[in-house]
Amino acid sequence: MGSTGKIPALLLWLLAGVVLAFAVVNPAHGAKTRHYDFFITEANHTRLCHEKSILTVNGQFPGPTIYARKGDLVIVNVHNNGNKNITIHW
Repeated sequence: MGSTGKIPALLLWLLAGVVLAFAVVNPAHGAKTRHYDFFITEANHTRLCHEKSILTVNGQFPGPTIYARKGDLVIVNVHNNGNKNITIHW
C-alpha cells in the first residue's frame, strides 16, 4: 500500500510538466500589439560629391527597425508626406 501513495504525486508532477511545456511553447502567450508610425519625407543625400533626393522614413535611411515576436500583431501607419506615390514591402 506504500506504492499507491506515490502514483498521484507522480501524476501531479507529470501534469505540472505538461502545463509548463504548453506555457513555454504557446506563441500567443505574452503576445503584444505593436504600433508604429512611419512618416515618409524627402531629404537630400550626398554621396561621392553627388547630391540626390531620397525618401526617408522618420528622417532615417534606411528606415527604423520593427521589433516583433511570433504571435504579435504589428500595426504600421504610413503617412506619405513626399510628392511621389510609394509602395512599402516587408
